[in-house]
Amino acid sequence: MDTKHYGANYLQDTGDFLKQLKIHSYSPFNIIKEGVVADLGCGTGMDAVNLANMLGNNVQVVGVDHDAVLIDHAKSGSKGVSNVNFVQGEVYQLGFENESVSGVRMERLVQHLTAPQNMFQEVYRILRKGQPLVIVETIWNSLTFYTQHVDIEAKICHYLTEDKVNNGWAGNKLTTDLLANGFQQVQLQTFNMVTRSREEASRYLFLDKILLEMFEKGKLSQAEYDDFQLTLNQLDESGCFLVSMNLVIAQAKK
Repeated sequence: MDTKHYGANYLQDTGDFLKQLKIHSYSPFNIIKEGVVADLGCGTGMDAVNLANMLGNNVQVVGVDHDAVLIDHAKSGSKGVSNVNFVQGEVYQLGFENESVSGVRMERLVQHLTAPQNMFQEVYRILRKGQPLVIVETIWNSLTFYTQHVDIEAKICHYLTEDKVNNGWAGNKLTTDLLANGFQQVQLQTFNMVTRSREEASRYLFLDKILLEMFEKGKLSQAEYDDFQLTLNQLDESGCFLVSMNLVIAQAKK
């Protein structure tokens, strides 16, 4: 993204909001009884800690993120969990030996990558044959506001998929990308993220910041910006506000 809106508090907040999705994303790793599981783009480390607690001491979970601040946050929040470790690094060059990892998980990572194929090749390199890869991604073009302003809604989806997010179609292309990089047994499952107030939409989806960015960049006219804001406020005040977006879990094996 050209402007980074998310931080530790946001990642913790959305983790609570999407609890059921996360539980589903952990389940493929239940088969792992020993070895190393890598959580790429681990952020605050919440998922890595959850996996470590779930899998037990015979499995070492390693969280990797390029953001030093988030890695520090993860380390401070994981004290007392002996089988989790966090390292700062890039997903294009992972510090694991060939076929040394028993499982790989990543959540809302691929959308931020400018060279996703390089990442997929690295994951294929480090993952042991027959072991699971799980990817959670956002389907940005599924964002729906349920208003009469369908043209404005289309502009917002276009802005997110084509301009705002580095790889805005990442979630849509997961099956093709996984198969093209040698992964097999690809399965998809979708989850619907729903917000029912302007406050929730701004907190979880950065709605106000996105609309303001689009206006400031000339992606929305003054009239479009004002009309859309008025409609959203009216829906919120009347209890009819609803914004939804799909996320997808892709599961595959090497």
